[in-house]
Amino acid sequence: MKLFTPLPIVGPTAIPLSPTGGGTYPRLANVQGAILAAYTAFDGDTRVLTISRSTDGGKSFSAWGTVASGTGDLDNPDLIQLSNANIVCTFRNHDINSTGNYTFYRITASLSTDGGKSWTYLSQVDQRAAAGRNGLWEPFNRVSAGNTLQVYYASENSAVDQDILMRSSTDDGATWSDAYTVAGGTTTGRDGMPGCTSFSGTPYKVLCVFETTEGSGTSFTVKSVVSHDDGATWGERSQVYVPTGSGNNSGSPQVTTTSGGAFVTSFMTDEDTSLHEWYIYITVYHLWSLTNRGCIIINYYRPDRGANFKIITSLSSDPAVWGQKTTVSGVQSSWPGLLALTDGTVLGCSDHGGVNCHSISFTSAQSTVW
Repeated sequence: MKLFTPLPIVGPTAIPLSPTGGGTYPRLANVQGAILAAYTAFDGDTRVLTISRSTDGGKSFSAWGTVASGTGDLDNPDLIQLSNANIVCTFRNHDINSTGNYTFYRITASLSTDGGKSWTYLSQVDQRAAAGRNGLWEPFNRVSAGNTLQVYYASENSAVDQDILMRSSTDDGATWSDAYTVAGGTTTGRDGMPGCTSFSGTPYKVLCVFETTEGSGTSFTVKSVVSHDDGATWGERSQVYVPTGSGNNSGSPQVTTTSGGAFVTSFMTDEDTSLHEWYIYITVYHLWSLTNRGCIIINYYRPDRGANFKIITSLSSDPAVWGQKTTVSGVQSSWPGLLALTDGTVLGCSDHGGVNCHSISFTSAQSTVW
């Protein structure tokens, strides 16, 4: 089938988010005429959730603030600005004992009232003691069309099953509702890494993408669900992307809607290497692959045996029709994130030898959809 879908054009210049280099898991937000970037930096055994800031439309970033730091498993920062101009950063904030085992899981929210420069503790979105594989991971923030703060995150049920949950707050993150299952409640597989965006011109209609092993054994693909009521209920579980080859992975997705009305979904994939070691973790005790996230992570990877960062696009339609697969950055590129700008471009960011972005513009072209 042939459709006119948005064709990405990736700018060749890498835009570093960290003034000192390094860092991982970049996530960006438009804030009061500026762009804030959150990422995880490392200072010896201490993890530092770091904020940098751009005042020139994402062409350059400078040091700005620190959300939190600690020697536990502190990672997965995500930013959102509220209607009162305050900024919330949610992140995973886990305790690990001396033998390297998790003892407590949290999704924590911190608050900034000065544009992301300084931060204070706000609340725990969710938390629980470790009991086997029951971790909490990868929060994604959304302010609903009804002005409710929503946090989507992955919740482990077992080593082979994980759901996407959502909790909402009507008091700007001070307290939280009970959890609602967005995806995975009726399937078996590791649904994780959620990212959500509104349909163009229809703010109450929402598309949420996620990685999953449902129907693919231990390999990851990307799927989606849709809400027609601002995130209250979800359905229309659909395939977004399946990697080429045999046993390859596509995961860690995010999604955004351009100001021109197109969907853009990002993911990391090992389909071009087929080595099935798309991200290698080193811990002080073990060597793990991406499917085993319960570990202490040091910022180390093997760049010749991993994944690159790709995007696909669709018109903002239901169902979405995905095409125009484009590589943004090569092996090793990890934990990609997206930010739509008002000029119709998108910043595509990942850990590619440190946290870096590329500017992506779009034109219309006829393509074979995936």
